Amino acid sequence: MNSGIMKRRYPEKDRVLLVNITRLGDMLQATPTIAGMKMENPDCKITVLVEKQFEGICNIIPNIDEIVGIDLGMTVRSLAREQDGIIDAYEYVSEVVDDLRIKNFDYCLNMSSSAYTAILLNLLGIKRRGGWASDEEGYRVIESEWARLFATSVFHQNRQFNSLNLVDVFRCSADVEQHPKKLLVDVPQDASDYIDNLLREAAFTTEGPLIAVQAGASQGKRQWATEKFIELIDHLTYKYKARVVLTGTKKELPIIEPIKAGCRSENVFVVAGRTNLPQLAALLQKSAILVTGDTGPMHMSVAVGTPVVSMFLASAYGYETGPYSEGNLILQPVIECGPCNPNKDCARPDCHDQIDPQALAELVAMRIERDVKNLPQGLFDPARVIVYRSFFDQFGFCDLESINTSAGDPWQRYRNAYRKLWLDDLGGFPIEQENKPETKILQVAEEFPGINEITSRAEKGRALIDRLLELIRDTSSEPRLLGQVSEKLSELDREIEQIGYHFAPLGPLTRMFIFAKENLSGTDAAGLASQMGRVYDDLKRRSRKLVEYY
Repeated sequence: MNSGIMKRRYPEKDRVLLVNITRLGDMLQATPTIAGMKMENPDCKITVLVEKQFEGICNIIPNIDEIVGIDLGMTVRSLAREQDGIIDAYEYVSEVVDDLRIKNFDYCLNMSSSAYTAILLNLLGIKRRGGWASDEEGYRVIESEWARLFATSVFHQNRQFNSLNLVDVFRCSADVEQHPKKLLVDVPQDASDYIDNLLREAAFTTEGPLIAVQAGASQGKRQWATEKFIELIDHLTYKYKARVVLTGTKKELPIIEPIKAGCRSENVFVVAGRTNLPQLAALLQKSAILVTGDTGPMHMSVAVGTPVVSMFLASAYGYETGPYSEGNLILQPVIECGPCNPNKDCARPDCHDQIDPQALAELVAMRIERDVKNLPQGLFDPARVIVYRSFFDQFGFCDLESINTSAGDPWQRYRNAYRKLWLDDLGGFPIEQENKPETKILQVAEEFPGINEITSRAEKGRALIDRLLELIRDTSSEPRLLGQVSEKLSELDREIEQIGYHFAPLGPLTRMFIFAKENLSGTDAAGLASQMGRVYDDLKRRSRKLVEYY
């Protein structure tokens, strides 16, 4: 039997299906959840359903008992052929479903938000679920409040108010409290031997620290400029006698080769395109540090125990996807438009100019020597870039602390309040809070634009639901009256959503409300109305708690 302080629905697990049809970094970020399931349920068997191209990373992730690869590319190509292709796709998916059904899973966590996986899981008929699924009619539903928080937090307007790492949000969505406080990966001996030989080929002329540099990124706007990487590497190789290896894939060579060509030192070696995933893990394990953006190699580095100094440029946001282990350094530029929308291009990424290559080189050298908990005065101007250090709080959640200053960050107070709210309200963690007189709380509410409007509408919604329940239970009620109440509720919901758009700090609160309303289930009118009433109650309670924590 599991024990702990976190509120959980399904702590006991026996036969687990974890669906993560995504990217390298996403699979690595699932490792604390996978490990936590085993820590809490040592005899459980964990099967991972993953897109075939990502099976390789699963082979070096500990605690996975079985890997099932699904060829989505083949399915799409078959559908595109139409006619016989549609039959081929149907038969392939049916075979996958049949093979999974016979495993008789008692719990499933879907970490992919795609409609495809939601429908797939509905076909499997697993009753205890976390993450995304679908109802009987095929509509996508979000199974847990933590998964709704994930969807709320990545909604672009709300991102700057989130301070919970998405690793923890998904972990809690799986009702996992115990975990290793780091990402995990195994490094095979043959991969380590291969890297030893590869590094001998580099013929470095110094014995300084081995520094890995990942220049490529998933988007051009998140990729630091070539000339800035060259300046950084020149400082590292000449001032600190570093040996630098440029990591990446073969496709990233057009980015990496100009950097190598521009560096003055010969102690710069390109390994991009010459390592598979296990070999990359081995290389990072042998490195003193990795300098990178928000990338898959960043997650791989912390998984093998190598610290990172990471630049979160453009749409990247350190609180969301920052390196998940203790003592890493995150540079977040302070710029009005950042973090920007990940789905939109940027013609002039000014955030890149906030980070000085020479200062970054000094920071990298400091981190190689020790765990950096404060910075020399003036190394980084906090008006241009905030430098964070990653750590874990008393409940085992990853957090960031500024080691220059965040005094100029207008959202930090809101972030702190929301962090306490979600840990308290969703997780049930005991949050210590100073006792504030009612007059102080009222004063704060007046200083918090829109919060009183949200609270009053939540109360109005509760009252309308009570009236609706009266009408439903009275079989002689006129349908006209039921329609009038329903119309008032619809108008009220639109007002709540608009308040969240108009007052940005209320966006997370109202978005959680919207997702809860969208995930009501059932066909009984009274049952649905009762669920709606609880959603308004949640909004009112959370509004009041947010004011208290603010």
